[in-house]
Formats: sequence, C-alpha cells, structure tokens
Amino acid sequence: MKRAIIILTILLTTCIVFGQRHIERGDEAFSTNMYDIAKDHYERALANVSSKSEIAYVNYQLGYCYNMLGNSIKAESHFKVAAENYVQGVIKPDVLLYYADALRMNSKYEDAIEIYKEYLKINPNDHRATSGIQSCEIAPRWINRPTRYRVTNMSRLNSTKLDFSPTWASRDYRVIYFTTSREGTMGDRTNYRAGQNFTDIYEVTQDRKGTWGEPRPVQGGINTVNTIEDEGASVVSSRGNEMFFTRCKAGRRVDEPCKIYYSERRGNAWGEAVPINIPGFEKYEVGYPALAPDEKTLYFSAETPDNYGGMDLFYTTKISGVNFSTPINLGPKINTVGNEVFPTVREDGTLYFASDGHPGMGGLDIFKAITDENGNFIDVENLKYPINSSWDDFGIIFMGEEERGYLTSDRRGGKGGDDIYSFYLPPLEINLSGLVRDTTDMDNIRLIRDAKVTIRNDEGIVAELSSGANGTFAYKLEQDQNYNVRAEIDRDYFINSVSFTTHNIDNDTTIHVNINMGRIQKIIVLPNIEYDYDKATLRPESTVALNQLVKTLEENPHIRIELRAHTDFRGAHEYNINLSQARAESCVNYIISKGIDKDRLEFIGFGKTEPREVTKEIAKEYDFLEEGTILTEEFIRALPNNSQIEITHQLNRRTEFSVIPDEEEEEEESIFVDERKEDGTGGKVTIEEVETGEF
Repeated sequence: MKRAIIILTILLTTCIVFGQRHIERGDEAFSTNMYDIAKDHYERALANVSSKSEIAYVNYQLGYCYNMLGNSIKAESHFKVAAENYVQGVIKPDVLLYYADALRMNSKYEDAIEIYKEYLKINPNDHRATSGIQSCEIAPRWINRPTRYRVTNMSRLNSTKLDFSPTWASRDYRVIYFTTSREGTMGDRTNYRAGQNFTDIYEVTQDRKGTWGEPRPVQGGINTVNTIEDEGASVVSSRGNEMFFTRCKAGRRVDEPCKIYYSERRGNAWGEAVPINIPGFEKYEVGYPALAPDEKTLYFSAETPDNYGGMDLFYTTKISGVNFSTPINLGPKINTVGNEVFPTVREDGTLYFASDGHPGMGGLDIFKAITDENGNFIDVENLKYPINSSWDDFGIIFMGEEERGYLTSDRRGGKGGDDIYSFYLPPLEINLSGLVRDTTDMDNIRLIRDAKVTIRNDEGIVAELSSGANGTFAYKLEQDQNYNVRAEIDRDYFINSVSFTTHNIDNDTTIHVNINMGRIQKIIVLPNIEYDYDKATLRPESTVALNQLVKTLEENPHIRIELRAHTDFRGAHEYNINLSQARAESCVNYIISKGIDKDRLEFIGFGKTEPREVTKEIAKEYDFLEEGTILTEEFIRALPNNSQIEITHQLNRRTEFSVIPDEEEEEEESIFVDERKEDGTGGKVTIEEVETGEF
C-alpha cells in the first residue's frame, strides 16, 4: 500500500513538474511572440494541470495564441474555459472581452452580446465592448440585406496556405503581386509567429482572354533566401519601377520591429531592397505601405506609444531617395483603440483600410474614409456584407475607377487560410412596373389599354409608352432621379400622375405603381373642406384637398371648373345663400393664389337648397342612413337623437366642384368622389387617390 502511494505521489509530482516546465517554455516563447511554439507547450501543459488558477491561465494563453494564429474557433473554446475558471489576479478580466470577440468572429452574435455585457459590468467605460455590442447588432442586418457586390474566391491564385494583400503591378491591371506562405517560398521554413512558412511576394499575370497564369516569385532582391524574414504587404508605383513592401524578422528569440523596404526595378528584376528612413519611427513596428496618386505621399501603419490604440494609420511625404518626412497620424476619425492596417488609396485619392476598432462584423473589416470638401477626414463607412464577413477582411484594391478588384479574407469556404477574392459591383437595376386602371366604379375596376404614359425625370421626358392589353407598362429607371409618371386616355378622363424618387436606392428594386383613372364627371365632392364657424374663412386643414385639386387642374389644363358650396338647413335662406357663396369664393381665391388662371374658375353658393343624397359609401359608414335617402329638413328633424342629426348636418355642409363641359361636348353622368378611402368593395376614388394612384 505504501509503495502504491509513493508511486502515485511520484507520478503526480512528475506531472506537476512536467506541466510547469511546459508553462515556463510556453511563456518564454509567448514573450517573443512565437505563438506557434507557445501554443504547443501550453497544449502539453494543459493535460498536466489541475488547479483552477492553472486551468484558467493556460487556457487564457492558448486562447490568445490561437487568436494571433487566426484560429478563432479554438480561441473561442479556450477563452470560454478560461472565463469559466476565472481567478482574480491570475488572468485579466479582459478574458471576457477576448471571448466575446471570438464569438463575434464565429458569427455567434447573440452569445457575444451577453459576454460583452458581462465584461462591461467590470469595465463599464471600455469602448471595445460597447463597439462590439454595436457590431453584433448591425452585422445580422447587413447579412440579411447584403450590398450588391459579388465576391468570388480566386482559387487559381490561392493555395492551402496564406495568400493575401494583392497589389497592381502594371497599368493595364494584368499583373498582380501578392504575399504568400505557400510551399516553395524562398524562406521555406516555419515562421513561429504565424505557424506558417515564411512569406514571399509572388506575381501572377493575366492573358488576353482574362485567364490568370501560374503564380511565381518576383525576381530580384525582394524575397530573401533561406532567412528568418517575412516579405509582406506591398505597393508598386504606377510606372511599375518602384516598390515599397513590409519585411519582418520572425526567427526564434528574434524580436525586431517590422520595417518598410524600397526597391527599384532593373530590367526584368528588382534591385536589392533597402529600408526607408521614417524619422522617429526607427524603433517602432511599421508596415502595410500604400502610395497616394501623387506617388510622393506614403500611407502606412505603425505602433507607437502615442497611438490611439494598437496599429494606427499615418502618412509621410517623400523627400529624396528613401528619406521621408516626419509622419502625421490620421487622427481619431480614422484611428481607434483597435488596429488600423492595410491602407489602399484609389486613383481619386479615396482612402480604404482595414480595422478591428470601428464597428464591424468581426475581426478586421474594410472601411472607406469619408472626407469633407477640404479633404479632412470626417467619418468612415463600413463596406458591409459581402465585402466584409465575421472573419478578417482586408487588403482591398480597385481596378481604377471601376467598382471591381480584389481583396483578402479568411472567411470560411476558402481554399486555405487567408485567400484572395475578386469582387465587382454589377449595374444597379431599378425597374418600373405600372398598371393603368379605370377606377370610376370601384365595384367594376377595368384595366385600360393604349393609355398614353409619359415618364419624366430631372432631365425631362425620358420615355413615352402605351399601356398594354392588360393595362401594364414597364421601364428601366436610373439611380438618383426624381420621377413623374403621367397617364392620359382622352378628354373624358382626368389626367393622373404618380411621383417617386430613386434616390437612396442601393439594391436591385422594382417600383410598382397603379395609376387610377377616373372619368370626368359633373359633380365631385371635395373632402375635408372646413371653415371657421359661421364664416367663410378656410381652416388650414382644408388646404390639403384644395392643393390636390390644384394639382389636378395643373395636369388637366383643358378643363374648367365651378366651385359649389352648400350649408345645412339651419339659418335664414338668404343668409345661407350669401354664406355659401362667400365660402365657394374663398376656395376659388385660394386656387388662384396657387397659380391657376382665374378664367378657368367659377363659383356659386347653393345655401340649403340642394340637400345631399346618401350614397352607398355613406350608408356603409352610418348604419342609420339608407342609400338613396335625401337629407331634407323633414328627414333630419325626424331623427331620434342629436348625434345623428349633427352627422346629417355635417354631410349637407359640403363643398364640391363640377367640370364645365365645352360647348360641343355632351353632358356626362355625375359621380361623387367622397373623402373616405374604399376597401375595394365599392365606392369612388378620392381626390388623393386620383393624385397618387393609391387605392
């Protein structure tokens, strides 16, 4: 028994010592950013630790390593265990932040929000968490409503390793340089920071048929042979004779900052690369160069003690040779507490970059910098899904002024780790689908063929069409225009139109319009025309219907109308005649004030001489009234309560207009256009419906 206890004690002690040794070796590699080596030691230590504090610590370190190695799935798993075994003083509370970040990168947005909220209880002012919550809220909306960009994996260019940061190497956009860790690179050994081969810069050429060839290393002094150096993101001048690129040393126990190097092309090969001189940045990490259109201004990322966060974006100006001016930070509109990297400048000077500090979908997202008329940065715009994903998206380039080009992403479904993707923006399609209908009788709506349809935008008439046999018409619209679609049949119908805009439409859209046509009838009731009590003064709410009548008159310049006003039976006959006459005149004066020729307008007051007839629509609304009933004084006085009496008075107090026919025209049958909208079961269209085409 004693022997067994002794053996067990020895085994436990050995395991503890073994575990501690690997933790120490992992910490040593971790301290020099050798994450691939560090994670191997931590994985071995994990099987030999038992205390809550050790479990928390090793999993925290593993989560960080896998995060730096680009494996968010394993990072999430280890951060979760570390958070569940959290011991104050052993690991930092930011384990919750990293755990939430990993969840977000893995598209687990709802879970990530809950963890961010837990972290904010500990650090309520941490912008990274509040930004993370905002990102988790907007990302699903962007996925459900993607932009029109099409993104495709460039499998011919990609390998099972890292392939990233494409840049144009010819003016005709037929040569691309990119960075890769594929098998066969000159530095064909493991980079223990990234867990990959050391990277080189490759080139690939497109033939006249648009087919990309086989990628191969660029020739000359760019890629170092059998060294511990990575060649990273690059940019080539428009003439193709100058290159700036990132180079980093990443061997065992090597902890030197990355630098930007410069090389000139000599014939078909590049000359020996030399580091550029950026004053004051000699000891700091710099990289990701990008040239402005003037090719004298160089944008880059750097990590300095004065930064807003991790890597910030700067710009510097070439003085001579490899000497540059003191860099200027792009400021807080661009830089955040996170990392801003991989800048690109388009031909028009617009800056694009990747960031994990601005609200985005997860990991690095690609952003566009917004400037004012003076070129000052005022905001940034996320390019949204599918340009961005919940993973890392960066290194975008555009084919001149076209909305097409290439970017890098490690999103799922790729060929390797980081892959190069093509993208393009297909033409926006905004289509008009219209229907012309005769809605004079809502119980018998008819489709109208051969109606003349005129389409106008901000530039004038763009199309004249005829409605088809089923009343339909169609047209392809342009973006950012205001449109008016007008339909006319003959002089027996009101001309009607519909207006809409295509501003702020950024997705393929079909705009459906119904243009409801009403026959020109003799008497039409104007809805909601109200006056001050016992006066002819129009109330403000009356102008809505009158404005619609003005629009009808503008669209139908061949018609003349007569305004007709009525009162209820209360009051003396002569007094009511004068009051109604004054009210009709008020309507006419208002219409004239809106630019309608007074010769097209007449008015008359009927007082109480023409009580209203109950229509089918009125009978539907008031169950105590029957269709065909005339609202005479005798009928109203016989009603059982004051409420019903007041309703009938209100129905009698109305303002109408009648169309004055030309002398040669035959008299038309009357219809009433009431203020109530119909549900399709009967009734007449309102003035609003005639104007808007709604029903």
